[in-house]
Amino acid sequence: MMHRMTVRRRAVRYAVGPLALILALSGCAGDDKPKSGGTPSKSANTAQGGELRPIMSVPMNHKDAPAHVDLLALSRTAADTVTARFKIVNDGEHPIDLAESLGEPGDATDPGLGDPLAASGIGLLDAKSEKLHYPLQKKTEDLDNCLCTRLFNNPVQPGGHIDVYATFPTPPAGVQKATIVFPLAVPFQDVPITGDPVKPLENQLDPARLQLEQPRVVGVRTLTEGTEQTVDDDPNDRSVRLSADVLFAIDKADLTPRAERLLQQVAKQIEASKGKTVQVDGHADKTGNDAINEPLSERRAKAVADRLRSLVTRKDVSYKAEGHGSREPVATNETEEGRRKNRRVSVTFARPPAPAPPPVNGEPYKRGSSTVLGSGTFQAAAAQGLKVEVNSLHRDSSGLTILVWTLRNTGQGTPDFGQKLEKSAYVHGADPQPMRLGTTGGVMLFDSANQVRYNPMSLEGGPCVCSRVDAGGAKKTVGPGESVVLWEAYNPQANAANLEMQVPWERGADAVVKGLTIR
Repeated sequence: MMHRMTVRRRAVRYAVGPLALILALSGCAGDDKPKSGGTPSKSANTAQGGELRPIMSVPMNHKDAPAHVDLLALSRTAADTVTARFKIVNDGEHPIDLAESLGEPGDATDPGLGDPLAASGIGLLDAKSEKLHYPLQKKTEDLDNCLCTRLFNNPVQPGGHIDVYATFPTPPAGVQKATIVFPLAVPFQDVPITGDPVKPLENQLDPARLQLEQPRVVGVRTLTEGTEQTVDDDPNDRSVRLSADVLFAIDKADLTPRAERLLQQVAKQIEASKGKTVQVDGHADKTGNDAINEPLSERRAKAVADRLRSLVTRKDVSYKAEGHGSREPVATNETEEGRRKNRRVSVTFARPPAPAPPPVNGEPYKRGSSTVLGSGTFQAAAAQGLKVEVNSLHRDSSGLTILVWTLRNTGQGTPDFGQKLEKSAYVHGADPQPMRLGTTGGVMLFDSANQVRYNPMSLEGGPCVCSRVDAGGAKKTVGPGESVVLWEAYNPQANAANLEMQVPWERGADAVVKGLTIR
């Protein structure tokens, strides 16, 4: 029964109209309705007798009207939890429907996915451990199970606001700050977690009085692409993809002189790792016959494993080599660039400890900032008149770097950017796995000194840690004189400097902003 109810909740992402009618007829609509939804924007919530003042304020990109979000509190609460409080303010002239705007991204058939009609997509990002915590869920067969505000049938009126909360599991001991990822808004970066008491909202759920599901915590991945090697990290493992074109001559399995430098670098990382197993996998493109490709890819994997065994001084490490031929591509085989990416040897091992991040120099982005660090324009005809303005590139105390930028329309058309800013095989030569839809996950930072391209961080399962333009209510078009503020999260090397922002449209770097420095 629980599984059927959960899957039915997921289906609302594609059939909100019918479910809304069911809710209305069953009397469920509005049961958890925040009382402040249609009121003027003066907050009535108090903490220790006084009005909560915003800690940070960021713009929100909703198609119905311009809006902003105030972060009012991030405080430790009962039952080893942390609760965040917000105020969403309608700055426009039309009501804002948030019913599907703040739901958790992901596969609609996932039985653990948060309630799409609630603020289940607000995430608490612990960048040090690279984990994103979603709001807790109570054990129930009801549709209303999120320890967060339910948003169905409660539009925010012009000039009004809605008070929103979300309760998360407490991050690991020692974590004193976190970043809050808020759908359709710029993240609240590097926020201190306090112990200040905050008066709960009416109908706010008390975690100490509930039976809760297991916390929904998702790992964060980083991808740093280079011509010779690409590094793919998750919270536990590192996979270094080495270009077979660099390691070997055509149709050969003997290591080249150029391979030695690369393998020495990988050996140092294995030395620093605490893992005892190294997996080496050889891969080919689809050129030729797999009757030849498979044994060749296996011989190449064994050659790399043997050389690493001789370079690594730790004697407690074992090596396993396998060849896969062309069965596991990471890019399209329809272009030379894609085939080059597919010809590779991947070395996977336990991730070594991350170096300490550099000192923090600047401050996180704040609503109303007029800073422009650089700008660029698009080359594609369909994007004529669109301008990119970089507002912030900030690395916080955890090492998390967030890029905030404005897409501004200086022309007369109304271009739709909903699918244009995503990573794709067509413009980047590499397939996002699994396939994503409407995010800004194709916006890259190019590091010319290190000759690498930093991809936006992503979650295990695929969603990008960046602006979502596929969510309900997301703004996907910009009319004449309009603008939208967007963002991406990265994990660049500590020495990354003089960066180039590359924004896709009909090609991977259709609009370019050069000379960016992390602040």
